[in-house]
Amino acid sequence: MQLQLKDTSITLRSSMIMGIIDISHKNPLSLDEIVEIADEYKDSGAAFIELSVDKYTEHDCSEFEETDILCGALEALKDCELIVGVYTSRPEVMRKAADCGAQFVVDPDALRQPGAIEVIAQTGMAAGLLYDQKCCFSENDDDVDPCAVVSEFFYERLDACMNAHIDRQKIFIDPMIGINTSVDYRLKLFGRLKTFNSFGLPLSCSLPRMVTDDGYANEQSMSIVTAVALFAEQQGMRIIRTHKVYDIALAINSWHALHQSARPFKLTRAIGEKLKNLANRRRQQ
Repeated sequence: MQLQLKDTSITLRSSMIMGIIDISHKNPLSLDEIVEIADEYKDSGAAFIELSVDKYTEHDCSEFEETDILCGALEALKDCELIVGVYTSRPEVMRKAADCGAQFVVDPDALRQPGAIEVIAQTGMAAGLLYDQKCCFSENDDDVDPCAVVSEFFYERLDACMNAHIDRQKIFIDPMIGINTSVDYRLKLFGRLKTFNSFGLPLSCSLPRMVTDDGYANEQSMSIVTAVALFAEQQGMRIIRTHKVYDIALAINSWHALHQSARPFKLTRAIGEKLKNLANRRRQQ
């Protein structure tokens, strides 16, 4: 499966990791810190970097501040070996990000803001469309099929993209429903992830789905998160977006090594080498 980016393309044969770097506009990371995180993600197995501003907070960041922070980060990562993009719904931020080298946009509003589709069509960036996270299924919706609702949403958004002459190979979709929806509904949808493969587009999801007030998952939940990541990979998920790059990449790589009948000592050496490299990096910090 091919994903056409702004200046290149990539083949998604199995799940690939998109490392998330979220930056607070009130207490932004330094450019050196952003580069350091990106390097750690690369060493841990990421293929993409997603830059965002205040994703996990309710801070009111202006369009100017978001543009300034994202463009500064993109400039700092211009020599990065990873594919770098941005998370935003603002069309002008998308346009400026494209000028600064962004290869893709992850849009939580699925290009519904006025002008967003036109920017993607004009700049040639790839677009990740997220299902409406403000839509929550409740106990009163017992007769509602979440998969049907999510599919209908994406059919409408894809029609809009096709009408704007955006190549289908430039689109990936995230069908995950909002975390405020009941666990039952989220499990219903997650258990039927394969149904979304009928779109013929790369599927993405963000893990962990639950985050604390500071934007990070409880370490004790990582066994669940990695199990979910492995299940999603087996259901056809091709892009896993996370700030827990090392844990998820190690789980997926180990699974593939086992699945391909690798010799036990080769698997042990591969895992051991990854652990040793990470330990050395942390000692150097």
